[in-house]
Amino acid sequence: MITDYLDRISVGDRHTSRARTITETDIVTFAMFTGDWHPIHTDVQFAEADPRFGQRIAHGALVISVALGLVELRPDAMKAFYGIDTLRFVGPTHIGDTLHVETEVLAIDPRGSDAGVVTSRFVVQNQHGADLVVATLKCLVVREGAA
Repeated sequence: MITDYLDRISVGDRHTSRARTITETDIVTFAMFTGDWHPIHTDVQFAEADPRFGQRIAHGALVISVALGLVELRPDAMKAFYGIDTLRFVGPTHIGDTLHVETEVLAIDPRGSDAGVVTSRFVVQNQHGADLVVATLKCLVVREGAA
């Protein structure tokens, strides 16, 4: 995503985040926090009987939340998460999957003289390089000295 001031970001810039493994504790804690106890996430027998997944999978909202936290950013430069234009969950995330995020800057749209909206392709991958989430995200970023 955005790791610097607007002046230092260019279309085509790429970044790979650090990684984090999804645990059973993550899934249970997320279910408790959100109240989303869907059995595909929390019931071993139900999930094993599902022909699509065959095991428990992480909540989509958990995956995107963890992924957003993995991306380095400069707090004095990134002022706001501006939105998600597209978001697709293209593969399941399992307990034990280690996630990282690949980002690429697609566009920079000025917003006045001191800021701009940076649009990035945002791809969450597992330890095998399989795409799990593909999104287009926007962030409001300021120019250096405008923070």
